[in-house]
Amino acid sequence: MLAVDDDKDLLQSIYSQFAAEGFEVDTALDGDIALQLLEDHTYDIVLLDLKMPRMDGLTVLEEMKKLKKFPNVIVLTAVHDIPTALECLRIGAKDYITKPYDPEELLQIIRRVLI
Repeated sequence: MLAVDDDKDLLQSIYSQFAAEGFEVDTALDGDIALQLLEDHTYDIVLLDLKMPRMDGLTVLEEMKKLKKFPNVIVLTAVHDIPTALECLRIGAKDYITKPYDPEELLQIIRRVLI
């Protein structure tokens, strides 16, 4: 799993939760770092924020389409906007979750996506 967000505390929370569930978790503080990790590794799940410095999540999502293997992407963002959510889903995201989120619900969504 790769978690991409500019909020260090949120990344630590995601890391702690999913490492405890047995997931291997990498984190990235921005889109540039995420794309580099995606070129070097294969991930089954990418949790992707939209509002980040240097490169926003929509751009990262578009760039991921160019990869050999497009991972399962779940957008996890504070952007409460239906057109943006629909655009993310059109590009290929599996789900769109707004912050604050329920950690148990996120775990269930990830399990569903991985089936």
